[in-house]
Amino acid sequence: MSFTQTQDGYLKTINTSLTRMGELSLLAQDATLSNTDRNLYDKEFQQLKDFLSRSKTKQFNGVDLFSANNTEVSIDSSRNSFVIPPIDLNSEAYAFVDADTDDEDAETVNLKTLRKAKESMTFVSKAVSQVALDRAQIGAIQSRLEFTSAQLTSTKENLSSAMSRINDVNVAEEATQYARYQILVQSGTSMLAQANAMPKTVLQLLA
Repeated sequence: MSFTQTQDGYLKTINTSLTRMGELSLLAQDATLSNTDRNLYDKEFQQLKDFLSRSKTKQFNGVDLFSANNTEVSIDSSRNSFVIPPIDLNSEAYAFVDADTDDEDAETVNLKTLRKAKESMTFVSKAVSQVALDRAQIGAIQSRLEFTSAQLTSTKENLSSAMSRINDVNVAEEATQYARYQILVQSGTSMLAQANAMPKTVLQLLA
């Protein structure tokens, strides 16, 4: 569960940064602002975009947190596996690339002009919606893993209880056998003592 919890932690932070990017986009759409003013908003906007880009390469114990590949994990001692669906931050929803225009600035979503500020809101909204979907998927996976963990804990407790009962039975059986052997030894010793005493008794009678 630590893997999905780490994923969700990053997505929660990404969602916060996207919310701020949306706020900056709205502020930059103020018609009373000059492009110089918008450049000031764009500086923070680009830093947040860079943060989102760097989050795409994060790993957990050497495993990519965000990729297009499934992550397979073992869920019990029988090596049964469970596939965690991918969370891909390289998907189109997180791309922030306007590839459908011939604008020389097409690949850079920014707030430098009123038009670009309005366009940027579309990309931010798309990314926010995708984060919500991805976090919902992670929540569902965590729920399943929690139930699986509870089941494994219950199985472990039942096995421990069964082993304890088996050990208790073995102790009782060994104690019974030990008592039986003691009785047999004592009986044999008593019979041997009586057999040794019989010649003496006969001699005494003859005398």
